[in-house]
Amino acid sequence: MVSLQGYTAGLFALATIWLISALILSQQITAISHQPELGPLGVMLFDLVITAFLVRLGHDLGPGLPLLYLVTVAASAVVIPNRVIATAVAAIATLAVLSDSAYQLQQGLIDENGMLSAGLLGALIFLISLLLQFIVAKLAKVERLADVATTQVATLEELNEQVIAHMTTGVCRISAEGYLTPVNDAAIRLLELPEKGVAIPIAEINVGLAEHVRLWLDGGHTIATPFRRHPEAKLLMPELSRIGHNFDPDLLLFLDDFTHVTEAAQTLKLNALGKLTASIAHEIRNPLTAISHASQLMRNSQDDLAEYETLRDIVINNTQRVNEIIENILRFSRREDARQQQLDLIEWLTLFVPEYEQGQINGQCVVMQHGEAAVNIYFDPNNLRRIMTNLLDNGIRHASEQTGKPQVMIEVSKDAQNERAYIDVIDDGDGVPEEMQERLFEPFFTTSAQGSGLGLYLCRELCESNNSTLSYSRRTDSTTQFRVSIPLQATKS
Repeated sequence: MVSLQGYTAGLFALATIWLISALILSQQITAISHQPELGPLGVMLFDLVITAFLVRLGHDLGPGLPLLYLVTVAASAVVIPNRVIATAVAAIATLAVLSDSAYQLQQGLIDENGMLSAGLLGALIFLISLLLQFIVAKLAKVERLADVATTQVATLEELNEQVIAHMTTGVCRISAEGYLTPVNDAAIRLLELPEKGVAIPIAEINVGLAEHVRLWLDGGHTIATPFRRHPEAKLLMPELSRIGHNFDPDLLLFLDDFTHVTEAAQTLKLNALGKLTASIAHEIRNPLTAISHASQLMRNSQDDLAEYETLRDIVINNTQRVNEIIENILRFSRREDARQQQLDLIEWLTLFVPEYEQGQINGQCVVMQHGEAAVNIYFDPNNLRRIMTNLLDNGIRHASEQTGKPQVMIEVSKDAQNERAYIDVIDDGDGVPEEMQERLFEPFFTTSAQGSGLGLYLCRELCESNNSTLSYSRRTDSTTQFRVSIPLQATKS
């Protein structure tokens, strides 16, 4: 009965001590915690002191009370960020356990096995402290990374919102049911919609746009064309893009104001037309002046037959020059899309060269060299005929001026690695001065008094319309070369 009363009194005393310590901590914890490390350390040391009193006063209740040190040590490992201080708390707790056990051993209350248990408890205290410190450090690092990632995500989200809100390109989302929803203010402005977030059928925006979206979704080949929502609206250029997962994709529509592009194209067209008109006027003025001057002289030279014939030749030559200028301009103005056909280049040139030589005064003036293998290309034969005629005329004229021998060479070759076929037109002329080579393919630029300056320009334009290129170079043997580079087996455009 006495032992039961003593046990009850001990429990009451322990409960009272824990209650008093909890009240003291609740009153002082706020002021103490303002100090980053000393505040939590003071709380832990106070808790160790209270625990030590509990262990000393309640030793009659059993050997389990020293385990209360584990709670304080675990709390210090979690609360105190400084690992040295947290380890020091564990060391103090271990010293408290060992000192109390040593006192009990001295008093004969425990034997050597009790000291062994105290040592193991001390080791457990250190192990728990270090393990929790490691876990807390890892969790703190993960938390810092999470905070940084959260901040970055928030910043990027805000940046994306600002970019989308202030970009001049309109962004719209298109649903699988064919409804269009504007995403940013630019889309509302360009499409003249009442507000953001309202879904509208695409067909109500523009029927052509709805058909373009349908074909795009079906995977068909469709080229985007500018559209207007109504006749007075801005001209818009659509561009479609798919985002998201394959199983749940979103379709985005980007809209750009195409008005400035058309205005710029119109300005360029007017500028080009002005330059072209000025160039035509300049080129035609010279032969017309010569014709006018020769005509006036012919009035006074009717008795001199030789002088009359000379003046007549001047009129005829300059008339032909004006006619050539006009013909080239007409060819350029009514140029149609290239109608490519599969050609064996060597076979085609073999038939073309005799046909060309028939119209020449000097007869056989073209020498052709080529390999034995066939060279298959896609090219518009009419365009190729114009190109070769202009290049051969140009080469014969310059060869005659330099050597007096009107002869031009055609070399045909192919580069299988680069998949290109080459037609080289070579003559013995002086060539073009280096400072003028950049202007060689400009309209109305010529180094010959008899040229119109449109031949090479038209040749390059015709080459480009057939996915080919025309270039000029000076060879190592001092001859002049114009090269037509054509894709081998090029796909029809």
